Amino acid sequence: MGDALPQTPPGITVSVADKVDSLVGLIGAGCAPTATADPSGLRRIANGLLLVLIGNNVPFDLPSALEQAAALQPIPISQQQIQQVTHFVIRRLEQVLVDGGASIEAVRAVLKQRGNNPALAAASVHQLQAELSRGNSSMLSKVMAGFARPTRLVGSQAMDADMQVDEQLFEVEEERQLLASYQQVASKVHRTMSIPDFLAATADLVEPVNAYFDKVFVMTDSEQVKRSRLALLRQIASLSEGILDFNQLPGY
Repeated sequence: MGDALPQTPPGITVSVADKVDSLVGLIGAGCAPTATADPSGLRRIANGLLLVLIGNNVPFDLPSALEQAAALQPIPISQQQIQQVTHFVIRRLEQVLVDGGASIEAVRAVLKQRGNNPALAAASVHQLQAELSRGNSSMLSKVMAGFARPTRLVGSQAMDADMQVDEQLFEVEEERQLLASYQQVASKVHRTMSIPDFLAATADLVEPVNAYFDKVFVMTDSEQVKRSRLALLRQIASLSEGILDFNQLPGY
């Protein structure tokens, strides 16, 4: 049997710090595992770290923790090596969640956005998997349909970071209604919310989005109007950032 998980705050802190230190130090010293060998037991250490975090539902910032551990090592640790540790831990997290019964699509959709916070990611994967199991009757299916057109259109365009919505250029009521709906929804969305809460909040955008595309031609000849319309759609598409990546899900 494996060791019991620490459950007190001091025990959790010591366990997590020890495992993070080992991962950074050993990979920094060139002891990263290969496909066929892991003499330093780094997979076991990473799995142990994940079990402590997930089992105790501990909020965690993986990159920040690795940066702090790197600064305390007796040898120089490069940013590339820190990224190597990050990637290694997230790949172990992916395997743990898939082995636990989640689909690879659900796991990757969440890890793309929440992989740096393992406990939040694990809870989100379970929530997303439950939504996927409901099929077309789920709120997920409705929200995915609403997000699909804005996401695809924005993804197909080269967009400048400074593109802004200009209400002065609105031509039809559906544009005003979509902006108002977006602003209401955006005020409810935050990066640590549960998947069900995110879906419940963003479901209010589906009808305004559909009405918008029924009445508005985004790729108009007017460059100013087009930029303003794309900027609004980009804001809508970005609502899922930090929560889940719809592009990883089947049927999107």
